[in-house]
Amino acid sequence: MERLNNAVERLSLACAYVAAGLLLASILIVTWMVIYRTSGHQNSWELETSIMMMVGAAFLGSPYTLRTKGHVGMELLDTVLSDRSRMKLALLGHAVGFVVCVYLAWLGLHMTIDAFLANERTLGLWTAPEWPKYAAMPIGMGLTALQYLVEMQKSLHPQAR
Repeated sequence: MERLNNAVERLSLACAYVAAGLLLASILIVTWMVIYRTSGHQNSWELETSIMMMVGAAFLGSPYTLRTKGHVGMELLDTVLSDRSRMKLALLGHAVGFVVCVYLAWLGLHMTIDAFLANERTLGLWTAPEWPKYAAMPIGMGLTALQYLVEMQKSLHPQAR
């Protein structure tokens, strides 16, 4: 189990680096777009590309955000509950999060496959394929579901951290 935990945490970190790279690239593209438009030129691909990158970054950054406890928490309850109740609440939250992420990963996988097979394109001038944007959802949510399993195991065995 420890090997799986380490592998999931390494994948979460790798996704965080990819998400950070996508955000940085998006920032640079939007900056380029503003400068290019200000100089009187037209552009076609910059806005669509930056939106696709930000969507990907949001989904791919999710496992690392969970790993570092960056998601919304109920800290007030943590201070008033006993250790046993706190562990039960954490397990319940992780279980619900796991189920939701598995559902979203499954739904995203179907959206990605359908968009790929139908050759769906964006509506802008560039008409980029839609499936890469959709692919971030099953990857990010699938890894977030795995990270929830790791978090559940940590909640059950806090001394093994």
